[in-house]
Amino acid sequence: MKTLSLVIALYNQLEFTRRCIASIKQYTPGPFELILINNGCVDGTAEYLEGLDATVVTNERNLGCAKAWNQGIRASHGEVVGILNNDILVTPQWSDALLAFMERESHGIVCPSAREGLLDYDLTAYARAFTHTCAEAVREDLYAPCMFIDRAVFDRIGLFDEAFTYGGCEDTDFFWRTKAARFSVAMTGSVLIHHYSKVTQDAVTRTETDDYWNNNMAHFQKKWGRTIRGNWFQRRWTDWHAKWVKRSEQRRFGHTLVEKLVPSLELPPSFD
Repeated sequence: MKTLSLVIALYNQLEFTRRCIASIKQYTPGPFELILINNGCVDGTAEYLEGLDATVVTNERNLGCAKAWNQGIRASHGEVVGILNNDILVTPQWSDALLAFMERESHGIVCPSAREGLLDYDLTAYARAFTHTCAEAVREDLYAPCMFIDRAVFDRIGLFDEAFTYGGCEDTDFFWRTKAARFSVAMTGSVLIHHYSKVTQDAVTRTETDDYWNNNMAHFQKKWGRTIRGNWFQRRWTDWHAKWVKRSEQRRFGHTLVEKLVPSLELPPSFD
C-alpha cells in the first residue's frame, strides 16, 4: 500500500482541530505523516500544535487554502497526499479503505462519503452500517473536504492555483485540471466521515473585508472561459444530473454518498 501524508490547513477553530486530529490518531491504522499549516491562528492553536508529533508550518497571517495546501504538499513525502479540512471526523480503517480503493481502481483522486451537519448520532456505529450497505457505491465526483491525491497528479498538473485567495474555486479548478489530464476521480461508499461543514470558511467570511470570493470567481472565469455553474443549459444539466445521481444512490443503497443533516457548528459533549 502506498505511503500517506495528511495535510490540514488551520485557521483558528481549535476545538474542531482537536477533535479532527484525535479521530485521525485513533482511527488511522497504518503509518502516516501529519503536516499542519498554522495559517495565522490566534486562538491557542499554535500552543496546541507544539505538543503534537507532526510537521508544523507557521504563517504569520492567513494565506488561504491554496497556498497553505501547497506548503503542506511541498513538505510532504508520501506517495499519496491527503488534503483534509479541520472540521471533519474520520472513522475506523478510513485511510486503508481509501488507499485500497485508489490502488484497486487506479484513480488519481479518491474521496470518502460524508454525513454533514450536526453530530447527534453514534458516528462509529453509523459508519459501520453505512459502509456495509454502500461498499460498492461509487460516484465520479470530488469531495473537497477530504481527498486523497496520488503524487503522480501533482507531478503532471502542478499544485493548487495560488491566485485563488482564502478559499473558493481552487478545489474545482484542481478537479477540472485533474480530469483534463485524464486522471479519474471518485468517491466511495466504503468510507464514511463526518463533516461539520464550512466552519473555517464561515469564519473567514466574517473576518475578511475584501471581496475575495468575487475575485476568485473572476479569476476562474478568465482561466476557464466560463463560471463554475456555466450557462443556463449547463446549470440545468448539472442540476438534473446531481438529482439523478442522488436518487439512484438512494434507490440502490438506501443512502446518498453525501448526506446533509441540520446545519450546526455545535460540538458534542465529548469525542467518544
